[in-house]
Amino acid sequence: MLKIGSCTVLFNPDRDVISNVKTYKDLVDVCVVVDNSEKKNEVSKYFEEDSSYIYVDMHGNQGIAAALNAGIEYLHSKNMDMALTMDQDSLFPSQDYQNIYNLIEKYKDEYSLIGLDINKVDKNKEIVSVPYWITSGNFVNIADFYRAGRLNEALFIDYVDFDLGYRFKKANLKMGYLSGYCLTHTIGNPIEIHLFGKTFYALNHSPIRYYYRYRNAYYLYHVEDKEFFKKEYHREMFASLIKMFLFEKNRKEKLRMIKKGILDAKHHRLGKLNG
Repeated sequence: MLKIGSCTVLFNPDRDVISNVKTYKDLVDVCVVVDNSEKKNEVSKYFEEDSSYIYVDMHGNQGIAAALNAGIEYLHSKNMDMALTMDQDSLFPSQDYQNIYNLIEKYKDEYSLIGLDINKVDKNKEIVSVPYWITSGNFVNIADFYRAGRLNEALFIDYVDFDLGYRFKKANLKMGYLSGYCLTHTIGNPIEIHLFGKTFYALNHSPIRYYYRYRNAYYLYHVEDKEFFKKEYHREMFASLIKMFLFEKNRKEKLRMIKKGILDAKHHRLGKLNG
């Protein structure tokens, strides 16, 4: 049997997070919650005081990469084979766990990261190879994770998942997702757009999230690898920017933070934004 532990990152969690984590808590051998909150609220204290969880306090927001690194480090110290990485707002399809586990056993020697589909279910294939995948809902081979290198904490948040895909590629490790099993997950605060008979979404992030998205996209494309990061870079710089400008509010502040992010990327200023 594979030894699997979960790692969930908290950030100012609300009450729904408790029920979210419970969708997979009893399915894994160890359930770690890593708290990135600036101040502990009642939900943080719930996880801290319940001994059935391993609670790791980051003492303020250190970024998604640092929090995941800390959680995976704990699982590694307990000799877990795999880490199930989860966002606090993600729901795991617990009723499908046995089928998911069987597929992980089937593909674990070929794929170093096996994720779940996102908000849709396509059963045309059992597993689909991808160059990168979101950080939530992933079963990560811990030994291969360290072979590829820990998550880049200088990125802080946003594009951490794409950078991990790049690290896996350089280490000749494969990623895939199980197309028949779906994680329920929300990215940003999306605005639904109906145009030409089709439905699109504007992510509607906060200004500070746009800072990180554009800073990190620009940095990874121009500094790390233009070929690998080309698709996401151009999507960010054109499609996402147009939708933000046309359909979102607070555009002036968002554009100001985007410009600041790109400027900081040009000067290789990474890490947490201060001020």
